Amino acid sequence: MSKIKKFFSEYFPVLKNRTILKIIILSFFLSFLLVGIIFYYLWNIAPSLTWIHIILGNYYYDLVKVFWDFIIFSFLIFLILPLFYIIVGFFLDSIVEAVYLTLSKKKILKLNSLSYFSGIIVSIKILLYTSFIFLFVILLKVFFISNNYLILVIQFLLSSFMICKEYSNLICFKFSIRNPNVISNLKNGIICNILFSIPIVGFVAPVLTTIIITAVYIKEKNL
Repeated sequence: MSKIKKFFSEYFPVLKNRTILKIIILSFFLSFLLVGIIFYYLWNIAPSLTWIHIILGNYYYDLVKVFWDFIIFSFLIFLILPLFYIIVGFFLDSIVEAVYLTLSKKKILKLNSLSYFSGIIVSIKILLYTSFIFLFVILLKVFFISNNYLILVIQFLLSSFMICKEYSNLICFKFSIRNPNVISNLKNGIICNILFSIPIVGFVAPVLTTIIITAVYIKEKNL
């Protein structure tokens, strides 16, 4: 329990940093805006699909109702969060700098600059890696391991390592330090992976992941 309290007391307050708070709010605003634009576009093309009414008759209105219910729930619930993750990736460089200036006692390190697309590339790579890991554990399940719990543990550990490794590569480049060993990446990755699965906290999981890994390196390397 004390470790959990320490975790929340050390890392969550960093979210109050003005720069990071602005990035979170801006990213959510842009994700809502993009969803609104897509929704508006679909709403405008809907009248041009009325020819389907001729084919389906009265079933057309039932189909339209189901379609709009699906669009509303899918876009507002399932699309906003992935868009937020992608947009936050554009500001990964600023988040790392804000964490450094907040937590570092020295504040004298000259930080390298990351491109705006670095975070996007990381998000795409993590998506690809987790997809391959999912296929890999399915093969393990079918041919080698029958225990479902063991399969889930393997999948969780592999995805945790890949999440931390990809974020660490960028953060280490920015700090001009070497990426830590596998054990360190795995330990930090497990904490970060858990964040993605916690309701509400999962909304800012990419930001918290960046904060945690950056904070760990600042403390370990005395930056």
